[in-house]
Amino acid sequence: MTDTKQSRSGSLYAVPQAVEDPAGCYFYHTMEIPGHGTIPGDWDLRGGLKEYLGGVEVRGKRVLDVGAASGCVSFYAESEGAEVVSYDLSDGNGWDIVPYARLGDDQFRLKVDTIRRLNRAYWFCHRATGSKAKMVFGTVYAIPREIGDVDVSIFGSILLHVRDPFLALQSALSLTRETAVIAEPLKIPSGGRPVMEFVPDSATAEKKETWWLLTPEIIQRFIAVLGFARSEVFFHTQKYQGGIPVKYFTVVGHRTEALRPEPEK
Repeated sequence: MTDTKQSRSGSLYAVPQAVEDPAGCYFYHTMEIPGHGTIPGDWDLRGGLKEYLGGVEVRGKRVLDVGAASGCVSFYAESEGAEVVSYDLSDGNGWDIVPYARLGDDQFRLKVDTIRRLNRAYWFCHRATGSKAKMVFGTVYAIPREIGDVDVSIFGSILLHVRDPFLALQSALSLTRETAVIAEPLKIPSGGRPVMEFVPDSATAEKKETWWLLTPEIIQRFIAVLGFARSEVFFHTQKYQGGIPVKYFTVVGHRTEALRPEPEK
């Protein structure tokens, strides 16, 4: 398990790891790192982060970056003047792998190393950029209330990878005072309908890490239930694996119902 320490609000933040070498790291995003230049990753959001975040202004805001991975969105938001809390799995948390019966337990064990290398990449970038962002490790379904309220919560390509996207949203948006930002690949035509398509295929045992394709309308319906009844959708294109264009959408939701206080125990 990752070491932790007590935060100012009583929650547990991870103690930064002293990672000085990109070897042994897994970069989910292409990153520009001081002293190291460009380090390639699966996704290249450079030049497209403003669109990815739906143009939301984060300066002076407290931001929760859900599924921070190697930290691209966290460090961008921080560079724009936000106070950032990153949130992700550690190697002590379970990944939502599709549990194909015929593949056994190996599919789960392999992901422990992937998570560990993702965490290393985050701490490598955190150190190299002199970041002050805080990291909390845990499952997306139980984001600690001890983190305290945030102004903006960001879900960057997360919902397609979780078994229960509504619960994931509920967990974060129960802490969110103002704005929800949810970016997802635009993969299925909706015709204006709130649709979720189940991706795993038992015949091929694929996909292993993707559960759903979602339309903007289903996300708007989700967040409306959670108190974000006013929302907009923005469309953009991002680059995958060296420049392959992928169509994306971002839903920006605005809180329309009062944030409920934590119930007394």
